[in-house]
Amino acid sequence: MSRATRNLCKTLDLIAANNEAAAIAVMRAAEASNDQVLKQQLLNVIHRLNVDAALLQASRHEIANDGLKRA
Repeated sequence: MSRATRNLCKTLDLIAANNEAAAIAVMRAAEASNDQVLKQQLLNVIHRLNVDAALLQASRHEIANDGLKRA
């Protein structure tokens, strides 16, 4: 696997982890909110962050597998 591929995989892992951490922080804020409209908006943000993290992780695995096949 090339250095560029390894760096890209590390970057995707980092971004996915940051999305997951942000989702947890937003979840805590949603739990603390008494405003139901705001809570629903925050829950939507949490969902999008988690979906994006999953897509990033899937892309990372695809890139890593493709890089290993070429090596």
